Amino acid sequence: MSATSSLLIKLLHVGNLRDDDPCPPCDCQDAISSVEGPKCKFFMWKDKEMEEGYYKEQLRKMRFELKRKEEFSEVSKVQKKLVKLQQAMEADKQVFETQLMELTKQNRMLKCGIFVMVIVVIAMWLKWS
Repeated sequence: MSATSSLLIKLLHVGNLRDDDPCPPCDCQDAISSVEGPKCKFFMWKDKEMEEGYYKEQLRKMRFELKRKEEFSEVSKVQKKLVKLQQAMEADKQVFETQLMELTKQNRMLKCGIFVMVIVVIAMWLKWS
């Protein structure tokens, strides 16, 4: 219970009274006659902090916020890593395509060389026969 609420309770003379207790007597000095009414019902004013489970709920909320922030932090780290990996993949893809084109050219050159050699061998064979 906070100091403010306990001070207010003392100043207002608020107490826990049962329903079967009579109302407290009036300290008035007026000449007005007072009529006794029905039984008084007093209640104890509570701060939010005094409610059952308040701190437990606050702790749960703080844990949830912390977890959400950690998850957001982890998600942003993973997103940055993903962008870097995508860029690296694109660079590797370009290198792969370049190497593939060079190898294809070399393959054609080798095929042409083999074809020329076969023709030369056939021509030499025909000359000797």
